[in-house]
Amino acid sequence: MQRLRADGRQAGAMLAVTAAIALGFGVAFAADSQSVLSTAAQGTQFSFEVVESRDALYLGDTPSHLGRDGGLTVRPNVALGDAVYKTVGTERTRVGRISRVAWNRVSGSLEVEFSPEPLLRIAVGDEVWIDLNPKPADPEHAGR
Repeated sequence: MQRLRADGRQAGAMLAVTAAIALGFGVAFAADSQSVLSTAAQGTQFSFEVVESRDALYLGDTPSHLGRDGGLTVRPNVALGDAVYKTVGTERTRVGRISRVAWNRVSGSLEVEFSPEPLLRIAVGDEVWIDLNPKPADPEHAGR
């Protein structure tokens, strides 16, 4: 009888360990559910508000602007040098190029820093946008 109890306890312990491992895998897969996001379609706009402007952060830096927003439900495909636009009415103007980008997968947000085009006024509070999956650039003109 004692042998049956010991075997039962061992079986119960094995079942508990197996359940814990399975639960752990389930949590791991759920936590990484963002990895299965589909890539944004070409031409998908991501608008964000400029929240910081600076002349230079470090000695030798150039001016830059920082903006962020959330609500991403797709995987971005943006890179350094991609264009940043501002639309007023029906007129779309390139106002800068991405110099730093950070994607927070957990909150579905992007933080974008960009270097402004010369002689264009960008103010804190302006709404600008990027293409979340721009068409591949002509290698001859990439980054310009």
